Amino acid sequence: MVKKQKKTELKRTFTKRQMSKWQRQQRIQHIIIGIGAFFFAFIIGWIGYGYYNEQVKPLHQTVIRVNDTVFDMDYYIKVLDLISQGQESTAVSFMANTAAGFIAQGELIRQRAADLGASVSTDEINNQLAGLGIPDAKVYRDVVTARLLAAKLLRDYFDPKVPTACEQAKVQAMFLESKEIAEEARVRLAMSDNFTSLAERASREALTKEKKGDLGWLPKGFTGDLLEELGSSKLEEIAFSLELGMISEPTYDDSVDKGMGYWILKVTEKDEAKGLHVWGILLGTWDEAAEIKAKLESGEDFSTLVSQYSQHLVSKEQGGDLGWTRGGEFRNRILAGFAEQLEPGAISKPVTDESVQTKGGYWLIKVEERDTDRQLEDEVRQTLVFKLFQDWVNELEKNSLMENYLTEEEKAWAVARVLKNRGQ
Repeated sequence: MVKKQKKTELKRTFTKRQMSKWQRQQRIQHIIIGIGAFFFAFIIGWIGYGYYNEQVKPLHQTVIRVNDTVFDMDYYIKVLDLISQGQESTAVSFMANTAAGFIAQGELIRQRAADLGASVSTDEINNQLAGLGIPDAKVYRDVVTARLLAAKLLRDYFDPKVPTACEQAKVQAMFLESKEIAEEARVRLAMSDNFTSLAERASREALTKEKKGDLGWLPKGFTGDLLEELGSSKLEEIAFSLELGMISEPTYDDSVDKGMGYWILKVTEKDEAKGLHVWGILLGTWDEAAEIKAKLESGEDFSTLVSQYSQHLVSKEQGGDLGWTRGGEFRNRILAGFAEQLEPGAISKPVTDESVQTKGGYWLIKVEERDTDRQLEDEVRQTLVFKLFQDWVNELEKNSLMENYLTEEEKAWAVARVLKNRGQ
């Protein structure tokens, strides 16, 4: 039998030249793979950095400072989300500033409540969190702490400062633009004209006009707190010095805003294209306007009187310059009409303008009833208690370092973040 011979396979051998070429190709392939891996890692890293820079880093930036305490964007977003719960998505942006104020006032209360003897325990905070269903995190503990402290301050510190009963007067009032008009109104009231009807028609102060002159029962010593718009006025002083049923003499008060004023105008130039170059001084009363007109006619300097008397803040900074009547900045057509009647250099008579706000006018006040020890209505008393608390907070704000670093863009970013987290 013939034995089969095994077929021997020849191993392939490479020349040195072939080997060198193959090794070069291998190195190139490794380099390409390495570059590709590095490039891929670079892209992933860049995307990650962009995400960090745009989505994570802003959360840790300081946006609010209250004395030595700072709050970052993440804290601000959580508060904005909390206080805007239940609101339409469009309303969240309107609460962006509210959230910043909420944080600042809450921190002031936490910092200074102990000065007035108020404190809260850990158990109280935990119970409040559980009752409200709020997560146990620092931001929410802060909110709950401020809320509990405010409630204790209102109840234990400020409430006792407001009496349950005090001297009160039931007051009717109107505020008129001139002494002459006030005297005429007083005569009409003495002849049985209806006070509320006349106040609705004639009063130039917003609150007395809205209420038709009927301010109701005012507590002595607290009128300014109850009627904030009239807090610094002479209203209470006049009312509690009047005899029952009497109408006060016209009494001037320069602290009250009213919806009208009086202009003294001057035209310095005329131009066919630009119209008239008008200058003006805005005064609070007709009598004052007449007095200023007399000063000008006697030779006193216009710009000096503007700086001393004008209540129009924008033109006051320009020496009384109201602009050209045919220019885009001159929108008061009433004044333009009066200016058309003036020759260059002439001074106008007092011009009435009901589109502006000025200070100064005359009170007419009547006391319908008086009680030396009348119970304060619950709503009135609660208003007074809260006003004392708010005054305390306002005073803290004045004497504290408070800084809000939020830009409009950052607030918009925070709002978008809140809505995104809600799936809106």
